[in-house]
Amino acid sequence: MRAFRERVAATISRHEMIAPGQLVLVALSGGADSTALLHALEQLGHRLCACHVHHGLRGAEADADARHAVAFAASLGLACAEKRADVKSLAKARKLSLETAAREVRYALLEEAARELSADRIATGHTADDQAETVLLHLLRGAGPAGLAGIPPVRGNIIRPLLDITRAEVQEYCTTERLSYREDRSNRDRRFTRNRVRHDIMPALRQIQPNLTAVLCRLAEIMRGEEEYLESLVPTGRVQVRESEVSVPLAELNGLPVALQRRLLRRAIAAAKGDAREVEFERIEAVVEMAGRGGTGAVIELPGGVEARRGYGELVIGKRVDKRAPEGEWEVSTRGRICLPELDLVMTAERSEDTSVSDDPNVAVLDADRLEGTLRVRLWKPGDRFVPLGLSEPVKLQDYFVNAKVPRVRRHSIPIVESGSEIVWVVGHRISERHKVTASTCRTIRLHVRPIRQGEH
Repeated sequence: MRAFRERVAATISRHEMIAPGQLVLVALSGGADSTALLHALEQLGHRLCACHVHHGLRGAEADADARHAVAFAASLGLACAEKRADVKSLAKARKLSLETAAREVRYALLEEAARELSADRIATGHTADDQAETVLLHLLRGAGPAGLAGIPPVRGNIIRPLLDITRAEVQEYCTTERLSYREDRSNRDRRFTRNRVRHDIMPALRQIQPNLTAVLCRLAEIMRGEEEYLESLVPTGRVQVRESEVSVPLAELNGLPVALQRRLLRRAIAAAKGDAREVEFERIEAVVEMAGRGGTGAVIELPGGVEARRGYGELVIGKRVDKRAPEGEWEVSTRGRICLPELDLVMTAERSEDTSVSDDPNVAVLDADRLEGTLRVRLWKPGDRFVPLGLSEPVKLQDYFVNAKVPRVRRHSIPIVESGSEIVWVVGHRISERHKVTASTCRTIRLHVRPIRQGEH
């Protein structure tokens, strides 16, 4: 069927899916869609290879699918890699649905095969019907523009050349070209949500709108354009990413229209969490509300062990802070090193006649002759007071934290070094005025802290 292949070629050209000479790996399940895709691409003269993913779910039937896929690729003179996985075990271990686990495994193994075969692109057999079903599923879940944009024609190195072809047209092509294919009985299992949409909801809706597939595909194309435009408007210039923590200036965030606030927050959460999955609309709205009207130190928990915290002038999104501070005191030798796993730090102390000071917040240089008794490390307690460097009168440590704009959620994890009954250093912040180095200082104690390393004792 020349018309079928011409439409596939038009889709490839319109979305610039394949550059001349590139090797394309076709995800070959053995079903009608992937069979038609591989055959059409071969007839169009593209450089091809294939990969069949065995999910370990349907026993002998799946084994027969694998044999059929490899044989069909061979009949076209093409190499076909076979990848196997235990999807059921993965789904149980990661608490995922079978559908989600199978999809994640499938794409991971396709990427692995593409690397092994040096393929430039991975082509999947998604059709216009798959697109329509995806849009409807996302609509039923209350998705926004990104969800209603459906399946992208191109995502990274993944391409979908059949996205403008219906399932009925695929089956007609297979019949005309005498292409045998496998039927997956699980596609009729109504335990899976997509199958209920495919076999129950879509037929019912077609009684109202006979062109349902075309209408939903048109909606996806419209929303994809809208999504691309709105994403281009999201300002990220002052957003700071530090490892797995992201900070967003409150003034910048609150000055945006709410639609762009949501987008900026979703990006920030994805950067901190690794992805934006399972981040529901209600959580995003709660963070928007907190950013605009919440108090400093307010916290909203997010999926994946992440939380959003309102600080002084910024919203911080990062790993959830354990608010249960360790209790106790730890003695510090004035010559040597102590590992404090409870505080996740290592402290070293060095006696010296060097009276030079340091700008490093992780280093404190103290007048040794002004220290009384043993140095101890602990966390702050209500009522703690000290005289910060540069002041003459003691202040409550609580007030110091407020003035220094230390988020409330972080205060209970800041170590304090004391000598006798006096605080001599708020670690990472300020030493005591009474223990600073002066012109009359003869001997110093230099304290240095750093994060503990894995396996360090």
